[in-house]
Amino acid sequence: MTPSFGTGPHSVRLALTGDLDYDSCAELLERVRTALDGGGDVRELHLDCRELRLVDSMGLSTLLQIHRSAGRDGIAFHLDDVGPALRRLLELTGTYEYLTTPQQCEPPAESGHGRS
Repeated sequence: MTPSFGTGPHSVRLALTGDLDYDSCAELLERVRTALDGGGDVRELHLDCRELRLVDSMGLSTLLQIHRSAGRDGIAFHLDDVGPALRRLLELTGTYEYLTTPQQCEPPAESGHGRS
């Protein structure tokens, strides 16, 4: 899995390529944290999955963790360009709607996004 960055004034886009599995999940989490903590007022996180091949159970767990963290921090999460294999995994696990329906998040009451 190789994430590449793209940012806008209030959004971060990570293009995921290759496999999202046990061996690559820690790298994705680190890249997401770095991108979101890099300053600026991030309001949206887009994970572009068009080049993503395999996603194992650890990869799915990582996507769920990122989704929860983004929501907690008031950042809208978008899973973009979901291919047939990932869609099937999400549908089989009952997480398709949860991960692909755009979040309507309000920033948390405390200052910043709550990340430390």
